[in-house]
Amino acid sequence: MRRQFLILIACAALVGCTLNTPDAPNAPADPPDVIAESVSADVMIAQIPTDIPAPTAEPTPTIDPAVILQVADRHLLNGYYEAAVQTYQTLLRETNAPAEQRAAAAFGLGQAAVREGLFAQAFEALTPFLDEFPNDARRAQAHFLRGDAHLGLAEWDKALVDFRAYLELRPGLIDSYAHERMGDAYFALGQSNEALASYSAAISATRVLVPQVALRERVAQVFVNAGLAEQAVAQYDAILEAAQNYTYRALIAYRAAEAVLRYDEQNGLVRLNRVFLDFIDRPEAYDAMQTLIERGVSLPAYQRGRAAYFYGDYPTALDAFNEFALNTPAADIPAEMYLFMGRAYREIGNQPAALTAFQTIVQQYPTDPLFGEALLEQGRTRFLADDIPAAIDHYLSIGENYSYLEQAAEAIWRAGYLYSTNDQPEQARVVFEQLAEAFPNSAQARSGLFIAAAAAYNANQLGVAETFYARLATISTGEEQASAYFWLGRVAQQRNNQPVAQQAYAQAISAAPDSYFAARATDINSGVPPFTPPAAYQFQFDDTAELIAAENWLRATYGIEQEGALWQLAPELANDPRLLRGAELWALAAYDEANSEFGGLVSEMETNALASYQLAIYLRGIGAYYQSIFAASYVIRLANVGTLDAPPYIARMRYPAYYLDVMQDMSARRNVDPLLMYALIRHESLFNTYATAAADEKGLTQVVPPTAQYIAEQLQWANYQHSDLFRPHAGIEFGGFYLQEQLRLFDGNVIPSLAAYNAGPGRAIDWNRLSGGDPDQFMSAITIDSTRLYVERIYSHYNIYRVLYGA
Repeated sequence: MRRQFLILIACAALVGCTLNTPDAPNAPADPPDVIAESVSADVMIAQIPTDIPAPTAEPTPTIDPAVILQVADRHLLNGYYEAAVQTYQTLLRETNAPAEQRAAAAFGLGQAAVREGLFAQAFEALTPFLDEFPNDARRAQAHFLRGDAHLGLAEWDKALVDFRAYLELRPGLIDSYAHERMGDAYFALGQSNEALASYSAAISATRVLVPQVALRERVAQVFVNAGLAEQAVAQYDAILEAAQNYTYRALIAYRAAEAVLRYDEQNGLVRLNRVFLDFIDRPEAYDAMQTLIERGVSLPAYQRGRAAYFYGDYPTALDAFNEFALNTPAADIPAEMYLFMGRAYREIGNQPAALTAFQTIVQQYPTDPLFGEALLEQGRTRFLADDIPAAIDHYLSIGENYSYLEQAAEAIWRAGYLYSTNDQPEQARVVFEQLAEAFPNSAQARSGLFIAAAAAYNANQLGVAETFYARLATISTGEEQASAYFWLGRVAQQRNNQPVAQQAYAQAISAAPDSYFAARATDINSGVPPFTPPAAYQFQFDDTAELIAAENWLRATYGIEQEGALWQLAPELANDPRLLRGAELWALAAYDEANSEFGGLVSEMETNALASYQLAIYLRGIGAYYQSIFAASYVIRLANVGTLDAPPYIARMRYPAYYLDVMQDMSARRNVDPLLMYALIRHESLFNTYATAAADEKGLTQVVPPTAQYIAEQLQWANYQHSDLFRPHAGIEFGGFYLQEQLRLFDGNVIPSLAAYNAGPGRAIDWNRLSGGDPDQFMSAITIDSTRLYVERIYSHYNIYRVLYGA
């Protein structure tokens, strides 16, 4: 009884609340809303049990079935799969409930099961749906979902029946994806001809370029495995006609050559030779070279040396280069060969030979474009041999004797950098000043001045630091300029000159409004410590008034003359095949494929503010948050303003607060600022709960497998699998736990805690000790550029969140 009473309370609380729906409203007075705007309802939803018992008597609906359905949908959105299933089943047991709600519950149950990879449960939900609701508009989608379930259960014949049914009911929409799945089923059945026919149909149908190319690559491999190399080559060649990425083209060209070699050795060798020559700096060229040599093909020594050098086979490279040098007139030997030889000798530890090779360029090729590069390499060789004084002297001599070279600024910078990293700050400062005088507009001069200014500031030489930062402020732009003004403010503060400090901080904010330095300057100017939470949080807004203000701003900013509401999709957008395919795939839980379709359209509209605005709202409405954020960012970027200078309605789409009920529950239990977690999530995943990164980080908070396993053990997470992190509530819980652990380690100090979250607590402890508790010194102490950028970005995100959601 208590469990059923809680359901009643939670559902009643939802009446009239804002919830996500795929259909856009039809009047500006009823604006599109963000999911999870109702705090009280969210808290109550979190209390809904997951073990609802089946009724023992004929049920009588006591709760609005539409509200029960909303609760189930919310559970599914947040990744509480078990709770969603129980709530859908509760509605399905309400036999007196309207057919419309019962059908939605049955469909939602099947959709949820496919999304979780629970294919038997999906079949059990979708089959009654198809039997009981034959006229439902989602019938075609149910067949597709059940087809995916059959594939997961290895029931290939049944999958084919469902995909055929889908194509009959809804042809011309996502035919390519349906035929691809049918090809998979036929292939599993051993019906090669039918599989290849389905794959060909998938290729002939329409999808955006990246998944189209991926499909061709996959089909080509199927052809290869089936012994149909000629058909595979046709697919590879089609990829090469479309693909532009050099690295990817090298891979595909090599695979095509290998395939041709299976049935036509002569042409296969011709193709391999083309790979060898056209992609000489790629591993595929080295592999092609090996095959060509094995087949008795003679290759030019110089090209063999280059391929081996780029592959990292330095002994082979040196042998080939020496062979080339012995058989080539000196006038025909390119300077590049000696550059490669010098680097190769250095890699195998032969420093004298390396210096000799570089010196050959200096002596024999004084007008060659590589002359300056050879000089730099001589300095680097001495540095790598740990002869720092000789390296410094060499770099300084380049600046003195070859000031006309474009490498001169780099050489002087390297000398100053070596001084600065070897406890000789005064010498470094002199060198960097000379650099700024000689090459005032170079990136090296700006970098050197920053290093010298920071060293002077740390040595309490405030006048010197002020001079350098002031100079930097006049020659820099964007974040560099904001950084210079920020440190000018710090210098003025050290001198107790508050008016000058405030002015400098204001200039930092103006130079790059969304940057870390602007956020930090804002906090200092306001007397607020880093990551200070707002006095209260506000997640409910007058969306109607904010929508009107946003659209007035759009009209004024972009000269839009369209009458009426602007947020509704223009017909050309609403009917764009990429949007239609993406929406259908999204409904079918094919999120990666849907994001590819949406992404193609969003990217194309990057310079169209009105279209981006409409797409941001539409994509938010169906839960495609990742692409919605991109679209909203384009609206603001095109206006060339900071996020907080844009209307709040648009700014909140760029910096959203999704999964609010989950976030509030976790933050309350762990005493973690929800805005800090939102800032972290935005940087980690852009709210793509299915995000996976290079190190197998998964989910909203991008937790790596070893850390996730440790957290699961601490949380006593039953039957943990790394894929659990794809559930939004799990991503938030795991990330919140780990961030809380770092906050405890650093006594609530957020900056080192974030550094520990990204780079590990050991490094963060060292940086914190070096900083002496000063947040800006901590940032300077970070030795990993990516970690420094990580903390900077989350800091700037947090300050934007604090303004947008702080009462």
